[in-house]
Amino acid sequence: MKKIWKTILCGALTLTTLLSLTACQKETVINAYDIAVKNGFVGTEQEWLQSLHGADGDDGKDLKIEDVYAWAKEQGFDGTYQDFLQSLGLEVNEDNNTETIAKNITSTVEICCGFTRTVTKTVGWGQTKSTTYASASAGSGVIYNINRQAGTATIITNYHVIYSNSMTVLDGGQYQKVSGVDQTNGISDCIYVYPYGELNAFSSGDTNGDTVLDGERGDKSHGIPARVIGGAMDYDIAILETSVNTEYFGESGMANQAELGDSNTATVGEKVFAVGNANGMGISVTSGALSVESEYIQMGKTDGSNTAVRYRVMRTDAPINHGNSGGGLYNAQGKLIGITNAKNVEDETDNMGYALPITQVKYLVENMLDNRTLGGYVSKATLGITTVINSSSAKMVNGKLTIVEECVVGSTPEAGNASYNKLYYGDILKSATIKGVNYPLTRNFYLPELLLTVRNGETITIEVIRGGQTESVEITFSSNHFVKYS
Repeated sequence: MKKIWKTILCGALTLTTLLSLTACQKETVINAYDIAVKNGFVGTEQEWLQSLHGADGDDGKDLKIEDVYAWAKEQGFDGTYQDFLQSLGLEVNEDNNTETIAKNITSTVEICCGFTRTVTKTVGWGQTKSTTYASASAGSGVIYNINRQAGTATIITNYHVIYSNSMTVLDGGQYQKVSGVDQTNGISDCIYVYPYGELNAFSSGDTNGDTVLDGERGDKSHGIPARVIGGAMDYDIAILETSVNTEYFGESGMANQAELGDSNTATVGEKVFAVGNANGMGISVTSGALSVESEYIQMGKTDGSNTAVRYRVMRTDAPINHGNSGGGLYNAQGKLIGITNAKNVEDETDNMGYALPITQVKYLVENMLDNRTLGGYVSKATLGITTVINSSSAKMVNGKLTIVEECVVGSTPEAGNASYNKLYYGDILKSATIKGVNYPLTRNFYLPELLLTVRNGETITIEVIRGGQTESVEITFSSNHFVKYS
């Protein structure tokens, strides 16, 4: 496992003050219309195109061009996705789809948090002096859900954005590190979110998020109070809920709920956009490519302890800076595929930023929301096994380069575990059926992450190959088969 010792969390942009509460072109053999004619369609090419959308347009209103491309490939179309679009006379300008990018921007918010710490020192015989220090940090968030009727929003961010374990302050002419904060678990109790174009300044002295920006004109920024309703330090994910604000989250509000993509189908080389509060200077957009669709980085835990945490991430060369933490990584279609959280800052390294895959994040968020009344922690089902990769290869699937792994059980579970007498060392994992949905287990990380979707009392079915024979085993989870992360 590669250790990236100089990887840093990107949300820790901290403003500290003293005593201030402050795309080889390929020839197309046959186009999609020819395929349709070959398969019995009678009519002109224009009539065929119209048929894709139904007689009046309503029948096919939910039809996606990707679905038509997949169908064409099944019928024998020999060409790339770009070839297919060209065969239909369509053009795609990924680099300047400002409408799509605008939606991504308005589904992103700036997050500012205030932290305080009161330190009591002995200054003489029987005398003490208490000093209150304050700091403010800036990060980003993505709107996961909007309740238009209520005028509220649920927002995803990084755990390290809303948590502080220490601050550096000027005391007596010398800078010193002040550990801990006088707030539960180091989580800020002074959190404000700002939609695009609203924030110019923030200080931890705000009590209502409306810092005066220009004393003469009385201009103000407009912060919306928010509170933490769930989080897991080991996954670096937290969720916030805003107070009521119909101007942005109401029926006619400008804010948008992000459209979630599927990070498990993201492809190396595809165009991506990072949207976030870079350097705490307001929401901005950078672009690049998806460099690696899945890898692991190791970092120190947010609480400042010596504990190392291993994160599964996606790598991109889109610039990601301090303050981008908690922001979104979007594909060219405007779908959210990751939550940006870190970058590599080694001198010899350029353009290596990281994002937590959105499919995993979605599992985490839904898990936290299900446990909201209990503190919003993550409760993950465990099988009591390890899994290892037996073989790995790259394949082209529907025009996408995909890694396929053969995963096997690396240890026989002991008594008391959910999979005891169910799974055995050497079993080849083929698929898992959870809540009626079957998931092929073609990557080693699929099963551990899918276990985030399992709840107490539920039964899942795992299909394995054992001794050359295919077997299905049912595994039921009780309360003692879960691990808590908060």
